[in-house]
Formats: sequence, structure tokens, C-alpha cells
Amino acid sequence: MFRTAAPVRHPGAAGDGPAGSGPSAVPRLVRAARYAPTAPASGYVPAPELEQFYAELGAPHGVPFARERYAASPRRTSVELAFGALDALGELPGDRAPELVVVAYATPDFIHAELVASCVKGRLPGSPLAFALSDQGPLTGFSALRVGVEYARRCGFTRLLLMVVDQSTQPFAVPAEAAAHTDSAVALLLDWDGGAAPVRGMAQGPLSAPGLFAGWDPAAAVVAGTGLVDADCRLPSHGGPSVTAGPGLPCTGVWTALLDAVARGVTGPVVVADHDPGRGLLAHCALDCAAGLLGREVGEADDVRGGVVGRDPGRGLAAHGALDRDGELPTRGNGETDDGSGRGA
Repeated sequence: MFRTAAPVRHPGAAGDGPAGSGPSAVPRLVRAARYAPTAPASGYVPAPELEQFYAELGAPHGVPFARERYAASPRRTSVELAFGALDALGELPGDRAPELVVVAYATPDFIHAELVASCVKGRLPGSPLAFALSDQGPLTGFSALRVGVEYARRCGFTRLLLMVVDQSTQPFAVPAEAAAHTDSAVALLLDWDGGAAPVRGMAQGPLSAPGLFAGWDPAAAVVAGTGLVDADCRLPSHGGPSVTAGPGLPCTGVWTALLDAVARGVTGPVVVADHDPGRGLLAHCALDCAAGLLGREVGEADDVRGGVVGRDPGRGLAAHGALDRDGELPTRGNGETDDGSGRGA
């Protein structure tokens, strides 16, 4: 395991100085997709070694292995969910591929032999820098976006992929407010054209923090997470439409609501915001959803393979794709099978 952080910016570099002291920029959303499989769980085949591992893992903390819960769960790994979102995102040629991939998740995976970021990197052209971020609760996606944009500013990257995953299978009991009720993964492909310019409209902190909403765009549409429903705070006024995320998806919920808003034709500046009641923190970020990024819903039990949408009752697939800026529906279209290694069979 290792830790990673944005590289040190040398004094005097472009973009240095107090916030708002120079031209600023916001990330631009150019393509987005969601993968939310709904097929029922397959029959559980007990694996004594794995069950013993979970029992030993929880024993020092007094947490028993929840065998019945685990057996009844869908047991889809975070890698499988991320691959589904990546496929729904569509084929990414070299000139459209991300230079940076940041994976965000709030619920730990139950399989520890795979690293999501590494597996996603293996399915992308080029050799993007890829890592994961967690332990930020429902604000994990916001932290991942902030770190990703900082890398872009300091390393000269112009395109990044934010992959947010909610994985519902857990071998131990999880507090209701932190549990993912269904499996979901959202992929957001973003352009950063600001170079080293300061980021506008992105902040995270306690509700009482001065300047928390200093970069708020009053003309933007707002997508609010479920944490704001009962939060003792009011968002600043806004001139655009407002959308609130549904419950049960601690990490992907607000980003799913963003895709829904885009699907309904919301374009231009959009502010995404959520609140973590456990830590008392609020996060918000501004995105530019350019005209032409029109959402497209692929219904439950549909299949998205080879660029053709067709019914497939056996797979229980629900994916949400979006048009890229050229107005063409992005589909992977390679008809490949996958053995989990990132190589087409």
C-alpha cells in the first residue's frame, strides 16, 4: 500500500497566489455514464477458506462475519462495477483517453485481491496515472475530484476520469446511513482547460467555515445530495433548476442525480453539493456541462454491447450513458469478453 498526494508546486508557478487573484476555471464534463446492475444474486457456493478469513478479520474488533447477509447479497466486486461504467462510457480513442484516473468509494470491497484503479487503468489506452481515494464518506467523490483537478493543474493534464463506486456486498454489518443499498458505479470524463489557473467554485469544510460559498455561482443549476435534506444549513440562492439525489447510494447518489439532470437537458454551469452529517462537512463543486451533453437512459435489463441496445433479461443491466460533444452515442463496440485482467479475450 502507498499514499499519494499532488506534487509540490514550485514558488512562482502560474496560478500561485490567493484564491481569486487571477483568472479561474472549472472542469468541463464531456462524457458520463452509470452502471447499475439489478440481476438477482446467483446461488451462493460456500468457500470455507474465505469465510474463515472474514471471521478472523472481524474477530479482533468484535465484529462477526454476517454469513446470511453475505450469501444473499449480489457479490459484485468494485472492479466489475467499474468495468461496467467504463463500458457504458464508450470507447475512448487515444486522443480522448484520460491522463489521470481517480477512483472514489465509501464502502470497502469484499475482495482484496484486486485494485480497482489498476484494473481500470489496464483497460484504457496509454498509461494514465491511476489511484483510488476512500475514507471520506459521502464526500469521497468531491475529494477525489478536487485531488484530480489539482494533479491536472500542477502536471499539465487536460483530461481526467472520475470513477465513483458504491458496492453493496459487505461481509460485516454496516451502519444504515453508510450502507449502499444497491450496486452502482458512475464514470465522469472531464476536460480541464484551465492550465495552472485557480479552480472556481470548489470547496469543502464545516458549515461554519468562512468563505465556504465564496465561489458559488448564483446562476447555476444545483444538484444536491441526500445529506443536505436534513442538514441544518441552506445553500446560497441559485437561478437554475434544482435536483435532489435519492437515498441508498452514499457515494454515487449525488453523481447519479447529476446524470439525471443532464438527461433532462440541464446544461451550462451546474453546482453539485452534499453534506456529511457524521463529520459535519459540506462539499460543493462547479462543473460546466456543455451543450450537446445529452443524457440517454438505457433501461433495466437492457444490453449495451457492440453499440446495439437490446433486451437481455438474464443480465439485469441498467446503464446510463451520455452523448459526447460530437453528438454521437459513445459505445465500446468491441464485443470482447473479459477475464478480469483488463485484456480482451
